[in-house]
Amino acid sequence: MHALPKINPLIEAIQKSFVVKRRKKDDTIPRSWLLVVLCLLDMIGDSDHVLSEDEVYTYDYTLKRSRAAAIPKLLEKHSFPLKLGMGAEGITTRGAPGLRLFREIEGGGVIAGHAKDERLSLVSQAIGFVRDEMLKTVGQGPVQIPSHCFDRPRSFVESLLEAVANRSNGRVEQALVGAKLALRFPKATVPHNPGFAGDRQTGRDCDFEVDDLRVIVSVSPKKQHYESAAILADQGRTVHLVVAKKSLDAASRKLGRARHKGDIIVHEVEHYVTSNMSEIATDRKITSREMCLILATEYNQRIRADNDESLQVTMPD
Repeated sequence: MHALPKINPLIEAIQKSFVVKRRKKDDTIPRSWLLVVLCLLDMIGDSDHVLSEDEVYTYDYTLKRSRAAAIPKLLEKHSFPLKLGMGAEGITTRGAPGLRLFREIEGGGVIAGHAKDERLSLVSQAIGFVRDEMLKTVGQGPVQIPSHCFDRPRSFVESLLEAVANRSNGRVEQALVGAKLALRFPKATVPHNPGFAGDRQTGRDCDFEVDDLRVIVSVSPKKQHYESAAILADQGRTVHLVVAKKSLDAASRKLGRARHKGDIIVHEVEHYVTSNMSEIATDRKITSREMCLILATEYNQRIRADNDESLQVTMPD
């Protein structure tokens, strides 16, 4: 078994292909090529051996698992945006460039010397690299939300999360929670956490802390999130675990069985971010719409640190 390489050989090969494929007019990679690379990485990640060309390509060099029915499942599996602005035929680009990349990475052979979990980590890193390029390609402009959705914080948050579905990867949720805490506790220092902080192990026990309050944000909580929540609660802290709606029931069941010195409360993102907003608006003597605009402005300031314009919100006139 080898130590993980400083340079991921999969990403290195993909980067070379991007140099050839990148459009000069807008500095983006064609969607079709990004899908080809994603398909190859997905098959390598699913395999427990080095793949042969026959396992990946048909007799006429058509990439397997690349037709229309397979693509939405592939995109959802790896948290790619579902609306790519492409036709419904699947991947129709000619097979030769993909075959050249497949041969360069040796059907996964360039990472074959590593243990299974290390191989999966290298594949995951490469998929994340491709995902970032896809987000740049399909999301050049900021999020557009109808003006009436700014009338109430709840409608704003719901509309924003719907607009960035499957391309936020925890970044929007992280920024929204930070924005809410900054408005709820204006005298506290609420950090601008980096992108993906809510869904990766960062070395922190939590994402936000205000006095004895501890907040952990994760769209899909994993073992380390539950462990951190338990440790903090055993210290007597009040812990708020903020998750996506789809993860709410599972997280509540998992944490509901344990007993700790402090409380662990599970929230869905929409509810947590918008709770207390009416009280804040009343204290500031402003309307619900004005409160919503302040929330959106604070969100934009926080998501701007991620350097992804496609996640910023266009403010209404």
